[in-house]
Amino acid sequence: MRLRSGVAAALGMITAAAVASSARPVAAKRLMPDQGVRPTSFGLAGVALGGARAPAGVDAAAPAHLAGGTIAALADGALVIDPDSGELVAVDGKGATTARLAIGPGAAQVVVDRAGNRAYVADRAGDRIVVVDLPALTERTRWSTPAEPFGLALAPDRATLLVTTVAARTLVALDTTTGAPRWTQPVAAEPRGVAIAPDGSQAIVTHLASATVERIDLARPNAAPGAFALSVAARRASGSSGPAPATTIDGGSAGRAFARNAFAARFIGNSLAIVPHQVSVPLQDARFGENRGSYGGGSEPPITHALTFVATADRELPRQVSAQIAMHQPQAVAWDPARDRVAIAGFGSDAIAVIDAASQGAVRHRLDVALGAGCGPQGVAFADDGAALVFCAVARKVARVELDAARPVARLALGPELTATRLTRVQHQGYDLFRKAGDARISARGSLACASCHPEGRADGLSWRIEGHELQTPLLAGRIAATHPYKWDGGDVDLTDSLTGTMRRLGGGGLRRDEIKALAAFVEALPRPRAPVRDAAQVARGARLFDSAELGCASCHGGRTLTDRQRHRFDGTLVAVDTPSLIGLAASAPYYHDGSAATLEALLADRGLVHGMAELGELTAAQVADLVAFLETL
Repeated sequence: MRLRSGVAAALGMITAAAVASSARPVAAKRLMPDQGVRPTSFGLAGVALGGARAPAGVDAAAPAHLAGGTIAALADGALVIDPDSGELVAVDGKGATTARLAIGPGAAQVVVDRAGNRAYVADRAGDRIVVVDLPALTERTRWSTPAEPFGLALAPDRATLLVTTVAARTLVALDTTTGAPRWTQPVAAEPRGVAIAPDGSQAIVTHLASATVERIDLARPNAAPGAFALSVAARRASGSSGPAPATTIDGGSAGRAFARNAFAARFIGNSLAIVPHQVSVPLQDARFGENRGSYGGGSEPPITHALTFVATADRELPRQVSAQIAMHQPQAVAWDPARDRVAIAGFGSDAIAVIDAASQGAVRHRLDVALGAGCGPQGVAFADDGAALVFCAVARKVARVELDAARPVARLALGPELTATRLTRVQHQGYDLFRKAGDARISARGSLACASCHPEGRADGLSWRIEGHELQTPLLAGRIAATHPYKWDGGDVDLTDSLTGTMRRLGGGGLRRDEIKALAAFVEALPRPRAPVRDAAQVARGARLFDSAELGCASCHGGRTLTDRQRHRFDGTLVAVDTPSLIGLAASAPYYHDGSAATLEALLADRGLVHGMAELGELTAAQVADLVAFLETL
């Protein structure tokens, strides 16, 4: 095991070098106070967000197991939901399996009601919550949900279960006695994490493809959510000075940073929440000219990762403080109320970060714990004795990290493999490579992974400066097999060439040929996104418009893959543009190769920077609505 710490008390930010993967664990190392473990404060304009001490009584009011994730602590072990195999597995204190239950491939999260000896599991593909009796793991019942349930949170009184649904774009509250919906609230696109305040007064929902965080007043759940954006600072290239360059196509300027990939959130008190997320700078301010061999066009890594603290009591404009962290793709976070300790799992960096006094003004970074190459930590929870329990999604194992109570030292024990993967050996190798950070063969300094811009094989909703052009991040899931050529200009004839070219653009040294083939096999196997449900009559009218000779949409976007695989010339920034597949269109905003149409409505109103694709000017408002409804179901 390798332990590291690198804390700088500057501007209230935790900083550390990128966590590098290691081929084998090394002996535990004790970190003394003079080796970098020092307290630091999080503050905004000199005012700390946390109080002088941890919130009193919170540990009794909201035990940590009421929060959803891929792993939940039990009194004598843990409960794991493996999205790969779709199995729910109970393990003992040593990580060995004691019971298992098949839920369904792609199952997302589990939350435990220990007092009721019950667990709730989100069956993402089956559009249902599976209610499971503990400890035997027997299915009690199933409750239907809107399309694609993902995030779970159980209210402190255990009477209500909150569920985010990805395709339906809702937050639904289920009665835990009957399974009936108490209320349903529309939310923004790509919802993932949900958390409830310890006093049950409010909930927050996070999203993948935007900086949006939505707050729901649980006393008035049908009121419009109080949405706000995660606040991230603009960033310039090293040594740059002077005014920012001209405005870009999306209204931002060079150096502007965007929060993305917020998979999870936790409350650490009744009015203080934390959200781990990614920070992307798709158009860097490069003083000495564009670096055409990089994403973003600059000389610095265009993606970093952060933990943002949000004072949720400030209803109009929540105060926020962000700390940069070394956890690449932080997909899970856990809070131990009894010890006021937070753990953050870095899916791409095979490590967790541990933070002490998390809800206090004296919050401090404790240590980072490397879990070994090939772990892929996707879930984290705290055991009753204070140990961190980590679900390694790539290895399909549970790691138990013993945290010394007084000193910055940890001991790691990795349990046996819990389930068998559904992927082939080659596809699983590609899965590991797709999310892997710290590998200079994939990107410069190992700072990016494929999943950085394509979480779950989807898209980050940004347009990146690449080789002199602003190019939108394309959706991968369900769109790759048999849709060559690749890249927006159609310049790559096959997928292996395209992946090799992408790593060159990322500044990476390049993978072996067998690794490129494995990565291609995984990308081709990604399932297409679930389409939202739309009014059937409206969809039928939109389909007739799409197929009509007047619009001619189907002439280029027909067949099983919804692309003619040809290049066409338009009035835009590229000489010729490859016809993209329309599979998963609802999950791939913005639109056009340059991302200049923010919505499908904007595209059909010809408000992007690409023109001449179709004769859209004569469409009525009703026809636009019908066509959008149809396109969103593709």
